[in-house]
Amino acid sequence: IFGDVFGGRSRGRTKRGADISVDIRISFEESIFGVEKDITLTKASTCITCDGSGVAPGSGLETCKKCGGKGRYNATRRSFMGMFSTARVCDECHGSGQVPHQKCETCRGSAVVYRKQEITVKIPAGVEDGEMGRLSGMGEAIPHGIPGDLYVRIHVPPHPIFKKEGINLVTELRIKLTSAITGIEHTLKTLDGDIVLRVPEGTNNGDVLRVRGKGVPAGHGRRGDLLVKITVEMPKKLSRNAKKAIDDLRSEGL
Repeated sequence: IFGDVFGGRSRGRTKRGADISVDIRISFEESIFGVEKDITLTKASTCITCDGSGVAPGSGLETCKKCGGKGRYNATRRSFMGMFSTARVCDECHGSGQVPHQKCETCRGSAVVYRKQEITVKIPAGVEDGEMGRLSGMGEAIPHGIPGDLYVRIHVPPHPIFKKEGINLVTELRIKLTSAITGIEHTLKTLDGDIVLRVPEGTNNGDVLRVRGKGVPAGHGRRGDLLVKITVEMPKKLSRNAKKAIDDLRSEGL
């Protein structure tokens, strides 16, 4: 589906930013060979000034005064059953026990700012229409937590000539009856450029010719094939001379 294409999700920490989803439209050719796309998102991102620490450049950390460096404090409340005390994560230091001696002026100590961020999405070769990939950690950032993920859904319009079947490409070639009988050399379009395809004599309607190595890249230098389905166009009307020629062929047992 992209940096960390279809990457795994970071786990083990409970505080996590929101996920984001975007749609990207690419051409059929780009879906076959792969492509890199730059997208720009405005989202909560890690502060560049303090590198996500919330501390002003040149400053440092000090013990949180609210929790005394413990990261938690006891909150007492009264109910009809008496006084209750519960331990809570300190909302000043977010459980770390330390706070900036001087807060970053850009993010005001939150470590996160809303800004435009350009992200390069690496779309692999052979991606399918509607396929979704995940870029781990490229979603919304959150103070003192881990960012969410960015989900990218790919849209690929159909091609007027080619269809994708696994790692192979399929196309159709329409030839005349005489070309099927005697054979022909035809200039065929491929995604790699034009090639000369030899249609052997005696080709039947529905035959499939295989052009090796002109399909979808399959990794490690391998590629699928281009399959050319032959359609023989039968004439609807025959001239007198054409009928005579067919009678001559019939007399030869053809």
